[in-house]
Amino acid sequence: MGMVGFRYWEMQRGKIPVPNSAKFDLSYRMRVFAEWEKKLWDEGKHWSIRFGTQTLRVAIMGMDRARIEMRKLIAKMEEALVKRHAKTPQGAPSFFLKDIAEHKKKMRIRPREIVDSSVFVDKT
Repeated sequence: MGMVGFRYWEMQRGKIPVPNSAKFDLSYRMRVFAEWEKKLWDEGKHWSIRFGTQTLRVAIMGMDRARIEMRKLIAKMEEALVKRHAKTPQGAPSFFLKDIAEHKKKMRIRPREIVDSSVFVDKT
């Protein structure tokens, strides 16, 4: 316990006994470690950002695909319910048939006929 306390005291005062040999140059090793750590940190940030964006992209694409499939499923279910409860088979009328129906409605409603240019007569 005394040795740990002594080491802690030396570290607080900035006096760490290190051999003075050339192959144990602590400042050089710390500088290399600091550069390596900085490169590792920067690359790690870039990698995590790329990974995060790709993960989000895949998740959004999956959710979009699921939404499309759910809409298809709902449409199929609606068609099945309509077919089950309809007495006669139904289909969407074409635009031509819609135009004919509108024309018939207009023909039933007779507009005022012009007798002469100044007098309108209603024949209903």
